Parts: sequence; C-alpha cells; structure tokens
Amino acid sequence: MWATVLPERTTIGIPVSVGNTVAFTTERIVAPIEGMHRAIADRWFGIAGPIGEPVRVAHDSISSAVYRSLRLGGTALGMGLDYGLNVSEERADMVQAWVNGLWGDGFGEREPRLAIKMGIRDSAGQPVRIDALEDVYPRPSGRIVVLVHGLTDTERCWVGNGVQPGLAETLEADPELSPVAIRYNTGLRISDNGAELAALLEHLMAQWPVPVESIALVGHSMGGLVCRSACAVAQEAGFRWIERLDDVVALGSPHRGAPLEKLVNVVGWGLGISPETQPLADFLKGRSSGIKDLRFGAIVEDDWAGVDSDALLRDTIGNHTLPAGVGHHFVAGVVTADPQHPIGVVMGDLLVRAASGTGSQRLEPDNVEVVGSTRHSDLRNNPVVIDHVMGWLAPPAT
Repeated sequence: MWATVLPERTTIGIPVSVGNTVAFTTERIVAPIEGMHRAIADRWFGIAGPIGEPVRVAHDSISSAVYRSLRLGGTALGMGLDYGLNVSEERADMVQAWVNGLWGDGFGEREPRLAIKMGIRDSAGQPVRIDALEDVYPRPSGRIVVLVHGLTDTERCWVGNGVQPGLAETLEADPELSPVAIRYNTGLRISDNGAELAALLEHLMAQWPVPVESIALVGHSMGGLVCRSACAVAQEAGFRWIERLDDVVALGSPHRGAPLEKLVNVVGWGLGISPETQPLADFLKGRSSGIKDLRFGAIVEDDWAGVDSDALLRDTIGNHTLPAGVGHHFVAGVVTADPQHPIGVVMGDLLVRAASGTGSQRLEPDNVEVVGSTRHSDLRNNPVVIDHVMGWLAPPAT
C-alpha cells in the first residue's frame, strides 16, 4: 500500500458526517426551486391584485410548510444514512468530494467541517502523520511522483479496477519511484489549491526520509491545472522543490478551458434575464469557483482577480510559460478510435476537447499524445496512457 503524508499544520479528524453533507446538498437544491416557485406565484398574485390576497396567504403558508418538510426530509435522510445504514468510508468520501467540487468554496461558517483539507493520503484514504513516514515508507525512493486528482474526485481514482492495475499500483511496483497521492477541495480556486500544493511539496521535501533526487507531478483534469499553478507559485516564492522538479504530466486537463463550463455560463446568463428563472440562474452561479476557473483554464490569481466570475464568455487568460528545464507531457482523449475523426475533434473525451487537453496554440509541451476510444475518466488508468506516463517518468539510463 502506498503511503500517506500529512503536513504538521493539518488536523486529522473524524470522517465527515454524511448527514451534514446530505442536508447541505438538499438546501442547495431546494432553495432555487422554492425561489422560482415564489417568483412565478408573485407574478400571478400581482395580476390578481387585492382580490387574490386571501389565496396568496394560504398559498404562502402551504408552500413554506412543503419546503420546510423537504429540508427536514434531507436532514432525516442524512441522519438515517449516518445511524441506520452502514455507509462505507469510501462512499462517504465520494459524497464529500462531490459536494466540495460543486460548492466547496461556499461553506463559510455554516458548514466548514464539510470542506476537505489538502493532505496526502493512501489508497484507502487514511492519513498518517509526518513523523510516521519511515514506518510507512520502509524503502523510500528518492524519486517522488505526486498524483493530483481532478474535480469532485479523490485519490482513489488512481487505483485500478481489480482486474487492470491503475497508475498508483503501477508506480508502486517500480522500486525506483515513490507515488504520493493527495486529496483536496476541488471547489476552491485553482490558484488557491496551487498555492497549497506548492507549500505542501516544500514541506514534504524537507521531511522525506531520504534525499530527494527528483519530483514529478501527475494531474488528471483540474489536477493538471493545479500542478501548473503550483509550479508558478514555487517559481515566484523560490521554493526548493521546484529545483528538483523533472516532469509535469497532465491527463485530460482543460488548458484552454472546458466547453461544458462555458455552456453553463451562457445558460446561467440567459436564465438571469427573466425574474421567474432568476433563482435557477442564481443556482448555476452558485457553482464553485473551482468549476468557474475551468472556463478558460485560470491557474493564477491574475487570471481572475478583478474579473466578474459570471461574465459572459470573457477570456482574460494569458499564455503562462511552462517552467524551463522541466519535461511537460500532455495527454488528451477522444471518444473515436481515430483521433483525427471530426466527431472526435469536436467531442474530445466528452468533457475536454483534444485542442484544450494538448494546449495547442498556447503552450509548447515536450510530448503530446491523443488517445482514441477514451472518455475523460478513463485517462487516469488507461493502459496506453500508463505506458506513456511510465516511459516519461522512468529514471534516466546510467
């Protein structure tokens, strides 16, 4: 089993309550429905005038009771999952990861315990304090490979399906490489997560049981952008680990933005035109900043600072130079067997187009691979992709 690291500043607590997560999600879903209902009712009661006032009072009383019942139902369901059912830790982690990805920057003081703290985990999702590294890594390698998952995911995404080994197991089987996987709140700004990752890697390098020879970053989807952000922060701050960085691998990362987020942005703008659909627009606008950063691949604070995050199709992202002396390897997927097929070019891996995943016309990676017959989530543990990754990360021949 690959090891777990948590920096000293991170607190190890009990697993998040599924009940709290379900209750929070229920509120997020019920609120826009209630708002739209009230907006439509107000329009018709306004037309009816004073004659409709008695009906309005009865309607408002009944509808308020209904929506309160829905919220109580969500809370009750969550409590039932907590106490009446045996919810696995893996399932609870999955629910928390989804809620973090969708609304993770909006917990505030209300539900701060739902927010995932960035830390390094093992394949079972268990944290180990940094003073236990030598016990967990009895034979550590000086070549560290950091695995960074994507939106609404956890570090378990790197594990195979029981038949085909995943990238985590493949790396673990190589005695010259030490895989280290992190978990983080994907709803936060990519630039914020990049800063956290940069600081975490500096701390990890200082505590690693043997001298660090090299560091490689492997990110899937949003994770690839977080890796690039961490590099930008490390260069600016002069962190030592950037001097040991040899490779950055991005699998299906939307370097030029994600079409689905661009579409949701347009839909939200359109729904905001009418008072009756404004609650739905507010619901869409309430998606996390992490998701909004995917619109054009924002990786540093300057990409979004001072810009309306709900602006309609406004691209303010510059061409961020890749760190010199570091091998950059970008992998994109397409659903068609032929990567050049017109449908594959348009659809990409169903979430990211090949032109965005390869950073074409904006970035100049050292290696670019477009893999056919591949969906977005398949890129993490696709055997062809794993072969490419292992070839790029293999220690140089002596």
